[in-house]
Amino acid sequence: MEKLISYNTFKEKHLKNLPSDFVWQKLPIQIYPLSVLSDYFNLPTPLLKIDYNFLVYIKEGAFTVRIGNEKFEVNEPSVMYVSTSSIVSFKEILSKMKGYFILIENKSLAAILRKNSSLNLFTISPILKLEGTTNDWIYGVCQLIYQEIKQEKPNPDIIHGLLQGLLYKVVDIQSKSKELTRVQEIAIGFKQLVYSHFREEKDPIFYAQKLAVSQNYLNRCVKAVFHKSCKETITEITITHSQLALWDHSKTIAEISYEFNFNDPSYFARLFKKTTGLSPTEYRNSIMHILS
Repeated sequence: MEKLISYNTFKEKHLKNLPSDFVWQKLPIQIYPLSVLSDYFNLPTPLLKIDYNFLVYIKEGAFTVRIGNEKFEVNEPSVMYVSTSSIVSFKEILSKMKGYFILIENKSLAAILRKNSSLNLFTISPILKLEGTTNDWIYGVCQLIYQEIKQEKPNPDIIHGLLQGLLYKVVDIQSKSKELTRVQEIAIGFKQLVYSHFREEKDPIFYAQKLAVSQNYLNRCVKAVFHKSCKETITEITITHSQLALWDHSKTIAEISYEFNFNDPSYFARLFKKTTGLSPTEYRNSIMHILS
């Protein structure tokens, strides 16, 4: 299994030369100004499977990020939400950023949102564009959260209340602009199942049975939402996770292919190259270049 990267590991490895007076927060909800953090990112980061949820609010600026197998350009003003166990790589800061980075541990998120499924629309698109007064409202709430956390004795109830309001505002904006349809529910359910079973189950019929729909209908739903077939989605998720596994140089490529239930390492290598543009060996060599 791929190791989940904690925010402590992230800040130690991928943020460099922070000012000596910079103070890391120790609460299950943390918030940092992007105007400070963005100057110290060591980019691009490798693919990271994270053990926390985070929300990035961009008031000004832009950056690029890979989430799963897709690359996104995040422009002002917008909110990006990424959930725990996602695979992420921060690529490039395109222009000076102003806004906030909010980290939320799983227990806190469960306590704040009555239904974590409220954030399911972010599975389709992790970025929400903001307009006018909504942008101002979110900026104001982020400032209030930051001011409370910076207190000598921050009040966790106030922090939870403010963040709850912020998250429900984001959910409300999404639900008004993009009502979750039955097709989207099926496609999201499929993707969530794939993340849980991709190692042992690579046949779309397994997922169709789990969702109590026909294989043809499932494929139509997935194509309509994610613009890829079920088979392509399963393959991309599998290969993305195998990229993480290739960072472990104690395992041979053949061992990794067996770990992902490919009985033929040469077939795994062909599929890997078709998906990423590099052979597993070339990809592993590129990792060595990054590390050097």
